[in-house]
Amino acid sequence: MRLNVVFSFQSLKLPINYNHILQAFILQLIDDVKFRSFLHNQGYTFKNRNYKMFTFSKLNGKFSVDNSEKTIEFFDNVSLTISSHDETLIRYCADSLLFKDEFELLNQKITIEKIEYENQVINNDKIYVKTLSPITVYSTVTLNSSKKTVYYTPTDEQFSKLIKDNLIKKYLAFYNLNEGDITFDDSFIIKEKYRSKSKMIITYYKSFLIKAWHGIFEIQGDQRLLKIGYDAGLGAKNSQGFGLVELM
Repeated sequence: MRLNVVFSFQSLKLPINYNHILQAFILQLIDDVKFRSFLHNQGYTFKNRNYKMFTFSKLNGKFSVDNSEKTIEFFDNVSLTISSHDETLIRYCADSLLFKDEFELLNQKITIEKIEYENQVINNDKIYVKTLSPITVYSTVTLNSSKKTVYYTPTDEQFSKLIKDNLIKKYLAFYNLNEGDITFDDSFIIKEKYRSKSKMIITYYKSFLIKAWHGIFEIQGDQRLLKIGYDAGLGAKNSQGFGLVELM
């Protein structure tokens, strides 16, 4: 489930890599201190891995980039999508957005113009999606006694495998299940529908470099996994603003 929000403002200037600012903004929408702390510090756990079960889009609107200052300035209004498999999180965000007209984003006043609620039903085992925030898939390996992050492209075999494994773990974590409590269809694949329209994005979350992919994808698999991927995000680092898609 998700919220689509439109903000207006007189001016809005942010760092080019602003994901951490949006993440903090979303968490501050949660008035319940206990739930906010749970989400920020832990989330849903499976085998010592934590999953926050939410993601969000980039800001969409007219903008200009100042490469010398490494800033992006938006004009008139922007839209933001917040998506989660956790209805409680969406409800808290919606309540704050509905009952308060004005907020601040990096000390700049923004006004709520429009809010839409969406709860997409996935009733097919094959869907086509477009990224609203890029998908990142990686593993951490040890080379010469030091850890290295290896990012995978959509043409790598590991891309589909790691996304599927991640979705299963999210499902088990959210519903507090153990391995063996539930089975999923073994077939799962995510692949580029139009390779020419795929684009690698190199960005930063705070000081950490991240490689991710924008594009249009065909995904086939268990509907329960497709649903949790649609709601909570595909791939890794969802709560940092990666892996949000919309149906085509």
